[in-house]
Formats: sequence, C-alpha cells, structure tokens
Amino acid sequence: MEPISVIIPTFNRAGLLRRAIRSVIEATAPEDEIIVVDDGSTDETSSVPAEFNREIRYLPINNSGAGVARNIGIKAASHDLIAFADSDDEWLAKRLDQQRPLMQSRRDLVFSFSNFGHLFADGRVEPGWAKQWHHDERSWDEILGPGKPCSELVALSQGVVDVPVHIGSMYLRELHANYINVNTLLVRRSLAGNALIFGEKLPTYEDWECFACISRVGLCAYLDIDTALQRAHKGPRLTDADSIRASKTRLLIISRTWAADPEFVRDHGREIDALTRKLRKNLTRVHIYKGEFAEARLAAAGLGAVSFEAALLSLPTPVLGVAMKIYRAARKAGRS
Repeated sequence: MEPISVIIPTFNRAGLLRRAIRSVIEATAPEDEIIVVDDGSTDETSSVPAEFNREIRYLPINNSGAGVARNIGIKAASHDLIAFADSDDEWLAKRLDQQRPLMQSRRDLVFSFSNFGHLFADGRVEPGWAKQWHHDERSWDEILGPGKPCSELVALSQGVVDVPVHIGSMYLRELHANYINVNTLLVRRSLAGNALIFGEKLPTYEDWECFACISRVGLCAYLDIDTALQRAHKGPRLTDADSIRASKTRLLIISRTWAADPEFVRDHGREIDALTRKLRKNLTRVHIYKGEFAEARLAAAGLGAVSFEAALLSLPTPVLGVAMKIYRAARKAGRS
C-alpha cells in the first residue's frame, strides 16, 4: 500500500477530536501518518494525541483559521497522498479501501472524493448526504461522466465492496456548487503542486477555493460510497456561514480563481457573469432587508439602473427605511 498523510485541523474540540482521531486510526495502517494541527486551542486539546497507542504528530500554531492550519499540515506531511479529517466529523472504517488502491493505480488522478453520511445527535445516520450538500439532483453519470465498477480500474482486495467510479473534471461544476466534502478527499500532492493550498483569511469556504484550484489541474474520481460521517453537534462548524458572508466569500473566490483564468473566461465567461450577478442580487437584497442601505448600494454596483434592486435603492433612504420596517413586520406576523 502507498502510505498517506492525514491532516486533522482542530480548535477547542478536545472531546470531538478524540472521536475523529479514533476513526482515522481505525481506517489507516501503522505506516500512515496522522498530523493534528492545533489552531490555538485553549482547552485540553494538546493532551489528546498522546492518549492513543499510535504515533501522532502534534503541531500547535497560533489561532489563524482552518485554511492556515490545513496548509501547515500539508507542508509538514511526509507522503505524496494526502487526506483530511475535520475534528468534528468521523471517517468510516472502510474509508480508504477503494480510494487508496484507485489512487495508487491511476496515477493520472489529481484527487478522488466520495459520498458521505450524516450522523444526527440521536445516533441516527442518513447515508448519501452529498445531495443535501450540493443540491444537484442529476446522477453522477451526468455530473462527472459514465461510471465504471472500481474493479475494472484496479484490483480490489478480497471482501472490499465494488463501487461505481466516475472520472472527469470538476472544474466547471465547482463554479456553481461545492460537491466535495474535505473529509472524503484524497489528493496526490506531486500532481496538484501549488494548487493544493486552502484559502487563507477567508471567513468560510476556504476548502472550496482549494477544490477550484486542484480541479483546474486535471482529472479526479468520484466513488459512489459513503466514506465518512458529518456529525451533527451544537458547536459552530467550519462550514457555517450567514448569507452575507457566504455571498461575499463566493464572489471573492470566483474573482481569484475561475474569473482569473483567461482560458476559462473565454469559454465560460457568460456563466461567471450570470453567477456573480445572481450573488450580487442576493447580497443586495439581504442588505436592504436588514436596513444596511450603504452596503446594499455597494453590492448593487454593476447590476444596472433598471434592476429591481436599483429601483428600490433609488428611493430616499427614510422612505426605504420605513418600507423595510413595514415589510419585516408583515413577514414576522405571517410566521406567527
């Protein structure tokens, strides 16, 4: 087996981290490397790695965000194949049964990923949660390309489930939605090169920027099987984001990835324009609804004078303020 490095970024999640590490140990071999990057925790996180009968590299850093933590882990990793596990989620014991031999056999693949399940607080597991993530009802034959049994691509060990594998490019797909859960990702660093870097100084979606960059490099594979569980819990998630932060961050990521790629802009410039316009409209409407009219006018720049949002913002600020108060009160009354 080709060894892998597993990177686990964490911040003040000692209890959840224990479960995450345990799940990674169960899914890996002794020659695989586990790296915990502690993003400035103030709880007992520093003592957790030593609780296991397995060598775990512990890297404490100043609190800098998930993107920085993952990037530091990548630089420290010893192996070419790199995987990631969030400290609030869990791997399944069979996490690497198909992915590792596939990546080892198909060295043209920049990365592979899979479906995943959702673990509710009451212990209930809902499999195939990816559609709740990307909201695309199409089959993976349509999204990425016709599937083949994994056994046609690689020799599987006895007892390993033969699952459909779809190979293609996710570059255009990732522009419109994020299909990739980082907990299911396995990347070949020697192919990804400098593209294997997570966004830094972003309030959210630092992984989405990375997925855009590595998707641009070359082919990937999707394995139609759950290999990890996203755990429901009461604490904040790395993927949490309100609509304003989400829209602003997506616009920023688009501007420095797809929109900064001349060849992609030549072929798909209209799609970029349509999407950025949609995001700006949504952002403008949220600002208007919240009474943040100065921010709304900034967000509306470029939408055009004939847009509905521009028409609203052309009203005198006091009139617009009263109209929004009435509208919010009507919505609240309708929900009660």
